[in-house]
Amino acid sequence: MTAEIRPRRLAAAGSLAHAVLGGEGPTSLPRVSALDPSALPPPRESRLGPEAFGSSGPETRRRLEAVLRGEGYFVSTGHQPVLLLGPLYVVYKVLTAISLAARLERTLGRPVVPLVWVAADDHDWAEVGRATLLDRSDEPHELVLPVPEGAGRRSVGSHLIDQELLRAIGDLSEILPESDFAPHYLKSIQNAYSEGRTLSEAFAGLLREVLGDRGYVWIDSVRPEIRRAAVPLMRRLLDHWDGALEAQAAGARALTEAGFEAPIAAVEGALPLFFDGGEGRRRIRPGAEESLRGWRERLETEPDGFSPNVASRPVLESFLLPVAATALGPGEIAYWSQLRPLFDFLDVRMPLIQPRAAWTLIEPRVRRTLARAEISPQDLAAGAEPVVVRLTREARPETVNRALRRFREEAEARLAEVEQAVADKLPGLRGTAGKTRKNVLNAADDLSRQVDRMTRQRLDVRVGQVRRAAASLFPGRRPQERVLNPFPFLCRYGPELIDRLAHETDAGVAASLAGAGTDG
Repeated sequence: MTAEIRPRRLAAAGSLAHAVLGGEGPTSLPRVSALDPSALPPPRESRLGPEAFGSSGPETRRRLEAVLRGEGYFVSTGHQPVLLLGPLYVVYKVLTAISLAARLERTLGRPVVPLVWVAADDHDWAEVGRATLLDRSDEPHELVLPVPEGAGRRSVGSHLIDQELLRAIGDLSEILPESDFAPHYLKSIQNAYSEGRTLSEAFAGLLREVLGDRGYVWIDSVRPEIRRAAVPLMRRLLDHWDGALEAQAAGARALTEAGFEAPIAAVEGALPLFFDGGEGRRRIRPGAEESLRGWRERLETEPDGFSPNVASRPVLESFLLPVAATALGPGEIAYWSQLRPLFDFLDVRMPLIQPRAAWTLIEPRVRRTLARAEISPQDLAAGAEPVVVRLTREARPETVNRALRRFREEAEARLAEVEQAVADKLPGLRGTAGKTRKNVLNAADDLSRQVDRMTRQRLDVRVGQVRRAAASLFPGRRPQERVLNPFPFLCRYGPELIDRLAHETDAGVAASLAGAGTDG
């Protein structure tokens, strides 16, 4: 038996991403579903050469070179080089880009190559350096990398894998499920995370091991070729800093005026750029730590020290490369919704937007638990406890239930009469009567709780199954895809799971292109 792949809503109702995808948001994004091939700009030559890219196979390398020459397009997606590929949704994003690129290639009659932008210039170690895996007891087990000394403000791409990192993931063989597939995936992880490699190299190598040759390419954002090719765009930001600040403010204003919180928080006076001269990344504020002229001079002499922030990175990608479309998750859709003014200010065309695939993997044992408890996966979104309470209530002997219910109803009525009579005739005992009423009802509640405890003891097996199902579907009351790592699932179900996810994702992308659904 294998895991069921069930579609789920990408964006939560009421969220900014949900409003944008539903066409009700304060700003709109150009959707792939509205694609008119004649509306795309003509392909253009890339500002980067093929040496900057990794590819999943030789045929992909040939198609990449054609795109870079100006004969086709990219469909991009991206993520930080998170430990062990991070949560499941990272794989879903890449599969969405791969599927969309293949379909656009057939529509446009030109090579369209899926691209994974490995955002190694990020410095959020708290996100990059952790992975949550379901262990052999179906309990979430969190792996956390030690933060390298002085790394708090350094980009993750500057860190090499060392023995300390390898020790942090050394007990994977005791965590991952035992299966015929486990040795293969453990070997893949060992191959990717070898001493002296960067986290970006490990991420890209492991993704290649998991996905195989599916015709995609990747690029590491800290490569010097990118930094140098980005100089004209960054020069424009420095030359017209007041316009850049206003473009950022305009995007945020459109959202706040519509009642939404702007996802990209404004930092007063800061351009959407970072600089790292060796002491750690810092924001660029003309006139604060250094004059605008000084920053311009630094850009010419130290281009490798400059990097984009969350707002300018999408613009930079489309500035450097002919990106036709990009696959985004709900958080990215939210912050992209405030980027149109910055794209326009920098005279860069915003690519079309494709919501990524969103799935819930329901394993056979979880499916059996849901059936026995007569619940849906969504019933566990608030955690296991509401379902456990219901199961306990239903399992209580009906004769005990009736007796307790009757006692409480009659006790409340009789004690209320006593309290009222005392209040009328012996007001000095009113407090004592009230206390007696409270004590009796508390005793009834205590007896009811003891009945629950004994019932739960009889239900231990079912309650444990429900709790494990909740940990699998909504760990920490968050959607599975946003928390759980793919490797426990891969160890149980093998490469076929990726094949099935790719098939389901392709069907979802086809439906989206046909205009079915609004949130991917």
